[in-house]
Order: sequence, then C-alpha cells, then structure tokens
Amino acid sequence: MIGATRSTAVAAGALCALLGPATAPAGSAAVPGPWRAAAAAVHGGWGADDAPITRLRTPPTGTSIASPARDTLYACRGGTLTRPDRPWIDAHGVIDVRRRPFVSGTMHWHKVLRVTTTPTTRHFKGNGLPGHATGRFPVRKGTPAYKYYAEIPAHGYPNAAAIPIEPWNLDVTVPRRPVARATPTCIAQLTTGMALAGGTFHLEVATDAEDRPVDPNAALPLDRCWGHPYDTQYHYHGPSQTCFGAAGSRRRAGRGRSGHSPLVGYAIDGFGIYGPRGEDGRIVRNKDLDVCHGHTHAIMWDGKKVVMYHYHLNGEYPYSIGCFRGTPVTVPGDPHGHDWSH
Repeated sequence: MIGATRSTAVAAGALCALLGPATAPAGSAAVPGPWRAAAAAVHGGWGADDAPITRLRTPPTGTSIASPARDTLYACRGGTLTRPDRPWIDAHGVIDVRRRPFVSGTMHWHKVLRVTTTPTTRHFKGNGLPGHATGRFPVRKGTPAYKYYAEIPAHGYPNAAAIPIEPWNLDVTVPRRPVARATPTCIAQLTTGMALAGGTFHLEVATDAEDRPVDPNAALPLDRCWGHPYDTQYHYHGPSQTCFGAAGSRRRAGRGRSGHSPLVGYAIDGFGIYGPRGEDGRIVRNKDLDVCHGHTHAIMWDGKKVVMYHYHLNGEYPYSIGCFRGTPVTVPGDPHGHDWSH
C-alpha cells in the first residue's frame, strides 16, 4: 500500500470505516510458485489458455466500492480505492506476479474441517488451518517480503511481520439451498467464504497508512498459496485455488482445458465458489460474470448437475466475491464481527 499498509493488521477503526451492517437480510501439499495459481485467458495478449496466471488486473485510483459493479466490489460503508505504489504494478494497473515477492519458508498444519448437511443447511466446523503448506509466519527478517509487513502497525505486535498463524473456532452454518436475490447485498464482514482447503476467503480490500482502501493483492506479498494471517487467522486473496484439493483437482482447476473448474469453497450466503474455468474450459473474465463475480449455468452441486448461481475466482479485481447474490450469514469469530465502534 502507499507508505505503511495495514492489510493484515489494520486498526479496527480503519477497516470499519469500509464496512457496515448489510443492507439485506472457507496433510500438506507441495507448494507451487505464486504465479502458478491459475491459468490466464486469451485476450489481447493477456496469455494463453494453458499458461498460468502471471498478471492480475488491479483497479485504478478512484474506483468506487460503494455500489455493485463489475471490476470492483461492494463494501457496506463504501469508499474509493487507491492504487498502491509498488514495483510489481505497471502504469496500466497490471500486477506482475513474477515480480511480486512472496512470503517464503514452509509451515505444515493439521487441518480440521468437518462439513455436515441437513436438508436445509450446510455446517462448517474446524480450526481454520489449511491442509496445505503455507509460508512462514511470522515473516522472517531478511526475506523479500519482510519490509512490506514490518512497516505495518499491528495492535499487540511490534508490527504485522510478527503476526503468526493460529487455530481458531471456525463454526459457520449457511443455507444448503441458497436463493439468488435480484438486489445484491454489500459485504459487511472480513470473512466472505470458507475454503474446502481449510482457510477462509476474505474481503478483497485493505487500508493503507492513511486509511484509504486498497487492493491487498496489489499492496502486499502473500505466500505461495495466495494467503496470509489477519489477527492470526489464515485466509486467501485473489485466484487462490492453486493449493486447493488433490493434485488432480489442482490440475483441473488451474491447468489445461478440461471443463469447468471444481468447487473450492462456499460463500457465506451458501453459494459455491469455483476455480477460474467456465463451462467451455476457458478462464472466465469479469465480462462473463455479474457484479458479484458470479453467474448461472449448469454445475455439479451435491453430486448432481443443476443449473445454479455460483461464484468464480479469476485474475481480474475483485478476483473472488464482489458482493453477495444470496443472503449472507454472520461469521462467529470474524476479526471484526458486529463491533463497528472501534
């Protein structure tokens, strides 16, 4: 971010300026390079279908996050984005992932995640830890990512580089048969979904030292699975499906043209989150998706093929969920929960 960022450890008041009550009623694996998170779409030299994503499109300064629209997101208390000044972003807002440092090192975790269903609900119970390896947090001095984290203030820590990953009580129940609403709902919490890999998806907004909203993918290095901790909770940003699932699922989600990407998680409104490939096996672009970063067609859902709304991950901002097409639930243990007063 500009100057000292606060992506992983923003003061509560700063981020709460962006969020508010919704207007309507988440074993170890080999860790691929950060640029191998997904495949890029063929469009104006943007890359070949079978090539991994090496570039992301981040929004320009002045992009509103106060209302639903493509190429942005809808935060309940609005604001406008500032494009960070980082060496991995060019003048056109293209993030070169190969130039962006990442949090190095390898840590292995014991993932606990149980997903159970009733006729009407889907319940997630776990420890919030991923079933894949992550970078080493706290971020070590002398590593390429350290200076970007060390400049961020963090309540209870010397700086954001000192924040560890720790287990937490992930206990969320969402609708099993969500209903798509005509009017989108803004994002009022940091947690936007649960990944089957064990971590959670977070809002694609952070704030800089001057409390300006920024794209966290543009502002900070992440680990090789596109994740890092906030308030000790490990979560994902961007096209993060690179480390999800079995090796075969990762190949289907991010390499080759073999049909629709598999399910990688669930939004807190109950709808599914899928990797970057659409029905024809091509990478979906924002023009293929609605303002909430999803669309409707036939997908595999609870073992059956049904026509249903769902979200996609891709390489164009907001990369994941931009707003909620269904009715989101409250996530107990979300770093900011209901308290917007601090």
